[in-house]
Amino acid sequence: MRRKTPPRTRLLKPEVVFQPHVSAGILQGVDQLVSAVRPTLGPLSRIVALEHNRRQDVPELLDDGALIARRVVQLAPRVVDVGGMLVRQALWKMSQDVGDGSVTMAVMYASILRQGIRYLTNSDGNAMLLRQGLERGMRAVVAALQRQAQPLKGRAAIAGITRSTCYADAEMAGALTEIFDMVGGDGLIVVEKGYSPALEWEYVAGTYWHLSGWFSRLLVTDVAERRTVFEDAALLISDVKIQHPDELVPVLQKCTASGIKRLVIIAADISDSALGLLVRNNQAKTIETLAVRTPRIAEMDRVESMEDIALLAGGRPFYAATETAFKGFRIEDLGHARRTWATESLFGLFGGRGDPRRVRQAVTQLKSRMAGLQTDQDRTNLQQRIGRLSGSTAVLRVGGYTPSELDFRKATAERAVAALRSALMCGVLPGGGSALLMARQALAEMPVQRDEDGMAIRILEHALEEPMWTIIENSGARPAYIIEKVKAQPNGFGYDVRRESIVDMCDAGILDSAGMLTKAIEVAVSSAALALTIDVMVLHKAPEMTFEP
Repeated sequence: MRRKTPPRTRLLKPEVVFQPHVSAGILQGVDQLVSAVRPTLGPLSRIVALEHNRRQDVPELLDDGALIARRVVQLAPRVVDVGGMLVRQALWKMSQDVGDGSVTMAVMYASILRQGIRYLTNSDGNAMLLRQGLERGMRAVVAALQRQAQPLKGRAAIAGITRSTCYADAEMAGALTEIFDMVGGDGLIVVEKGYSPALEWEYVAGTYWHLSGWFSRLLVTDVAERRTVFEDAALLISDVKIQHPDELVPVLQKCTASGIKRLVIIAADISDSALGLLVRNNQAKTIETLAVRTPRIAEMDRVESMEDIALLAGGRPFYAATETAFKGFRIEDLGHARRTWATESLFGLFGGRGDPRRVRQAVTQLKSRMAGLQTDQDRTNLQQRIGRLSGSTAVLRVGGYTPSELDFRKATAERAVAALRSALMCGVLPGGGSALLMARQALAEMPVQRDEDGMAIRILEHALEEPMWTIIENSGARPAYIIEKVKAQPNGFGYDVRRESIVDMCDAGILDSAGMLTKAIEVAVSSAALALTIDVMVLHKAPEMTFEP
């Protein structure tokens, strides 16, 4: 059979485990975990139900391979658990890096490992030489994919990516297509839990920051909506902690003398007595004021948020680390915006008077930093900064009839947004596994210097078929027969499992992100090749438990 699992391996004593038990255990663990996520690949995929610790809770329904794998904390026996945790970490890395493609990576990972172990077990092959051959082949495949990639342009192409990612949720695919078409690739897209089963989305003029908002309800002008909106306001940008009213008096006097009618004060904190001064000014109609929190909590986040506000609105920030309150304040230090607004937790602006050229330069610099970031959180924060500076914002509220359905749809939306970002940045390729099938041609041009090189090419050729094989298999069709028919077609053709026919994938709107596919082959080959070189395991009697990948 194509995916025969080796016999179950028992944990040996003592704690040091040697070959052939190491390879058998690793493969068994990888096969168990990959078999759990394999059904979720493709537009006609299935759902995986995960039981909660409390039996009375409704099972969690997921089709996200990385999230399913993360819910698996331990496999038994321990020698099998090592293999499961290796592929679990690779699945999570795919999800963190590009948001999608984790199962595509996993089925290739399992294929490479299975064939590699079979070769090393039945021959005198060298694991390190095989690993080197696999990595050379991986680089050739990645280069071929990058050459084939085409820019993602137009609403139809965006719709193809959203359909490929959202699969059965046509409503969400349509919503995300419209949102990306409206706000563009750089726009800020926020996915939130909604309060009704339906999807809801809205476009926000300008941009806004979380973990901000007004300091006191006494400064709220719209009591029903619990928000304050200022038209044509000046902005005092800082992360200063205002302790005494006297710190604000010179600022207010200069603003009043300059004819400024509305002032937004952005500060890290403000005392009750200073707030009292602002409330009295509002009541006296001397100058309308609003005090809001400096966005974010961490110091670097505050600094970056202040810099972004200054870019959009003009003016200069006052930093608590270098300034003594607002010493040396001048009217030229203020930013200006056509509209500012604040709620209890949000602060936003529209129509900032900053220099557009400086904003464009900042966006370009931030984009150049994106590729060098290592963690998903850093990339997310940077993308949010780019979105805010672009001035286009959309909020998608995802609903569901049950908590499980709501979590499921929210995870799908977030995965689709990440996939679209990747496609806009790196381009697109024919979907459904056809691009990987095309990339096999690059392996035929590789030089073969030793037996391990030839075997590495054959292993990769087989592994690159695995995503298409799995998609067709999940749809209920016959993979072997259909793939042979696809190979007889020109490049770019594949099997549309919905129409049950072989089509030009690009013309049919079935697309994959080039960034996702290149990352999938990179992670699959590098991780599986490393696992092939594991020769000995040292197992602890009571390892420390962790829920991290």
